[in-house]
Amino acid sequence: MNDVIAQISKRSREEILKRVSEGYKKPDFCRVETQDPVVHIQMEENLIENMKTNMTNNKFVVHDIKPEQLYDTINSITRERNARTLVYPKDIGIDLKRVESASQLCFDTAIEDIRDQVFNTDFSIINAFAGVASHGVACVVSTENQPRMLSLVTPTCIMLLKKERVVKSLVDALHKVKSELDVLPTNVLFIAGPSRTSDVELVTVFGVHGSTQVHLILY
Repeated sequence: MNDVIAQISKRSREEILKRVSEGYKKPDFCRVETQDPVVHIQMEENLIENMKTNMTNNKFVVHDIKPEQLYDTINSITRERNARTLVYPKDIGIDLKRVESASQLCFDTAIEDIRDQVFNTDFSIINAFAGVASHGVACVVSTENQPRMLSLVTPTCIMLLKKERVVKSLVDALHKVKSELDVLPTNVLFIAGPSRTSDVELVTVFGVHGSTQVHLILY
C-alpha cells in the first residue's frame, strides 16, 4: 500500500512541476492578481465606523477620541478596572509619566528574566499596526521592540491605534506590513477582541488564552 501511495504522489508531483514549467514557456502566460475576498463583504463607506461596529460585535471596548484625550482615556480605563501595574514595549511612543500606575515594567529583556513580573501585571499598553474595517480586528506585529506576549498575558490589554491606520481588508493590512517594514515580523497577529472559548457545554468563557478585556483606543 505504501508503494502505491508513493507512486501516486510521485506522478502528481511530476505533473504539477511539468505544468508549472510549461506555463513559464508559454508566450501568453501571465499572472492574474487574486481578487481580494473583501469584495464579498457588505460594508459601510466610512471605514472607521465600519471597524468600530465590527470591533464592538467582537467584544472590543472601543474608545473613539481626540488625541488630546489619550491619557485621560487610559487612566479612566485603568481606574475602572482597578489596574495598577503596567507592562509596556520599548517603542510605545507615549509619555508614560502621564499614565497612572503603581509600577511600570518595560518588556526589554528576555522573558526568562522577568517572567514572574510580567505574568503578575494588571495591564499592558501596546501599539496596533493597523485596524481592519471588514472584520473588526486589530493587526499587531510582533517585533523585538514589541513582543507578541504583551497582547496575551495581562488581564487588561489597551491597544493604541491612530485613525489613519484603519484599512479596508485583511489583504490591505498585510500589504501595509510588507510595504512599511524592512524586515517581515516573526508574527502578524489579527486580534478579534478578548480571548474566548465555547468548548465546554457551548458556554462562552473569556480570558482562557489571553486578556479578559481588550480596549481599543482610536485617536
